[in-house]
Amino acid sequence: MTKPTNRCAAAASLALLLISSSAAAQPTDVGNAAYYVSADATETGDGTRARPFGTLAEAELASVAGDTIYLLAGDRALDGAMVLKPSQRLLGLGPDGTVATDPDLRVAITNTTPPPGGVIVTLAARSEVAGLHFLDLGNHAISGARADYTGSHIHHITVSRNAAAHVEDERGLVYAISLAAESGVRGEVRIEDSRFMDGEDLGAIRVFHSGNSRGRYLFQRNMFADLGGRAYFVRTQHTSRAETIILDSEARNIGRGDRNSDSIIPYLMGQSEQVMLVRNYQFSNPDREGNQSNTGIEAYMFGAPRPDQPNWCTGCRLTLKILDSVLEHAVTDPIQFSNSGRDSVLAYEIRNTQIIGGTPRQGGGGISLNLQPGPDSGGRTTLLVENTDVIGTDGYGFALNDRGGGPHDLIVDLGGGVLGSRGHNRFVDNSKGPLRVAGHRVTARHNWWGGGVPVAHGPDDRVAPEAEVLTEPVLTEDPR
Repeated sequence: MTKPTNRCAAAASLALLLISSSAAAQPTDVGNAAYYVSADATETGDGTRARPFGTLAEAELASVAGDTIYLLAGDRALDGAMVLKPSQRLLGLGPDGTVATDPDLRVAITNTTPPPGGVIVTLAARSEVAGLHFLDLGNHAISGARADYTGSHIHHITVSRNAAAHVEDERGLVYAISLAAESGVRGEVRIEDSRFMDGEDLGAIRVFHSGNSRGRYLFQRNMFADLGGRAYFVRTQHTSRAETIILDSEARNIGRGDRNSDSIIPYLMGQSEQVMLVRNYQFSNPDREGNQSNTGIEAYMFGAPRPDQPNWCTGCRLTLKILDSVLEHAVTDPIQFSNSGRDSVLAYEIRNTQIIGGTPRQGGGGISLNLQPGPDSGGRTTLLVENTDVIGTDGYGFALNDRGGGPHDLIVDLGGGVLGSRGHNRFVDNSKGPLRVAGHRVTARHNWWGGGVPVAHGPDDRVAPEAEVLTEPVLTEDPR
């Protein structure tokens, strides 16, 4: 894939601020003992390197807050579980005695306890987990449920395969990392430089906030491949709020088992709020995994006609920015924004991004904006698109859908509009045309349409009135 070279300095500054805040939160008055564990231990050990413990349970019993537990590679996977204490580190060592950053050298670990048991590592505040290869999950590899995991740092891990018998969410999946909060603040949480792969019933990173909880997350340089579940699933409920930064990540063939597993999804319920930044995200689906709802990236406001009406969005707020990214060959809409709630305030930006191929079967576009499920849903939606390519879908380049009809406070700026987009987008070789609109004004000046002035279509796929889309002036040369 071709990676855009333009970078967003503001995004980098946010990431650095998050990292430095995490470092500042580290306490100084913690223990510093070290214990060693090896699956190959043949006698009762004392936790030293020469005589390691044979189980995680022994290390858990012996250690206190702030200690480090080192896992040594063996001829078989270490089988067991550990509940970490605050500021503890659980680290897999490579042959050179340092943390195993090389995926081929990470220490294998599993938990064969039958479901609903089987969680391998339970986090605590300021935990660090690294250098491990979690195998054959019957439950979460790493869990933050019912724990304060503030300041935790997970990095250089691998997760592969789900066990034949495993806990199941509503879609039959087990997630590798599951973080959840019902109250309080979970700040400066990082998951970096990790790999999640090869599991039809396996998802990667799931974050659930509810109540009035708050969370701040940095996810970067992670890789996902051949999974049934989502790469990044961030759900907020009630009046909770989550801020998420996703940088330099790659996902391939997400949605195995004919699933709806949008690879990134901010999913909002109630009156919750999310702020999400996605930068340099490389998505592809060459194996055409997933069903007709399996987008590349989706934002979803929960609501009608779904059951569970008490959790419908009635005042959700979302700010989502997608920058410097590439999405190739989605099995349905590559990027989709769907509002099924009421009175939501939604702000979307797409900049310096390439959308290539895709077979949109929901909203109908390489970028699909679905306004409301019923008339006059209230709230406000803004969308800015700039320096972005939408090329070669078998639908429209951009599709605006208003299935409810009636007034909606909407601004779509694809160039030259009040949101400040400079345009310079390319809408080329999309089978049904560059634009479909739905009774709302769209501004799309200073773009390249493959030569000439584009024809916009309405919701019935007929040519739309000229007043609904403003395209002049158009670029007379390809900006790339």
